Amino acid sequence: MPMDNAVANRAERLWNYQDDYFRFIDSGIPPTNNLAEQSIRRVVIDRNITQGPRSDWGNRGQERIWSVLSTCAQTGTNVITFLRDALDALRYGTPPPKLLK
Repeated sequence: MPMDNAVANRAERLWNYQDDYFRFIDSGIPPTNNLAEQSIRRVVIDRNITQGPRSDWGNRGQERIWSVLSTCAQTGTNVITFLRDALDALRYGTPPPKLLK
């Protein structure tokens, strides 16, 4: 029974790179990129609902606010407190708040 080319290619790739395919088991690396997908999920949903910004200026602003919201969620930082501290730093010339712990 002849093997389909796609199946043969997959079998060869699995054989040649078997250590790489299962490296996550020994290294503690998660086997999926779910964390990355979850971090952009709200952004994608918002973009689909609102149809996104209509200008480069709006796009940059939206990118920045979503980045702050996502990072605050990941680090357990209160968004309002962070934004208030950031605006105070801008207003009074003090160092900006640290978002990453």
